[in-house]
Amino acid sequence: MLTVTSKTCYSWPVADDRSRLRQQIGALEAQRDQQLERVLAERGPLLRGSVAERARVCGHPTCLCATQGELHVSPYLSMAVGGATRQTHLPAGDVQQVQEKTNRYRRFRQARARLVQLAAEQIRLIDRLATTLLGAYPADSPVEPAGRRGPRPKKARHATD
Repeated sequence: MLTVTSKTCYSWPVADDRSRLRQQIGALEAQRDQQLERVLAERGPLLRGSVAERARVCGHPTCLCATQGELHVSPYLSMAVGGATRQTHLPAGDVQQVQEKTNRYRRFRQARARLVQLAAEQIRLIDRLATTLLGAYPADSPVEPAGRRGPRPKKARHATD
């Protein structure tokens, strides 16, 4: 970006990559539009959680699960509630419907997460483009371009802190 060549003279970024930056921003915009279409196309209903199966013993002493070890398989919905995992039994008739809803939720959240990534990358490229477009004034003693704005990011804390 900006490099200091002497105490008062700065070297400005070369403007030759403006076209490449514009192309990259446009390509990200096309990807963003695609992800936005995925989000807007979803009509719901969505269901947060995962469908899984659990093998268990029923408790009847004469059942095959107790005598031969052939466990009963039960479908359930698992989801986090208030920081704890909660599991809810699913009747056999609801398994497919609940599975479809949880899959739609997962795809929706993935598209949303991708939108966030694309937006951050777009902003980074737009900032680089802005830097290449900056001019120096006055020509004999240019003012340094603005740096990062806002509060400094907090440092990551270790688990032992």
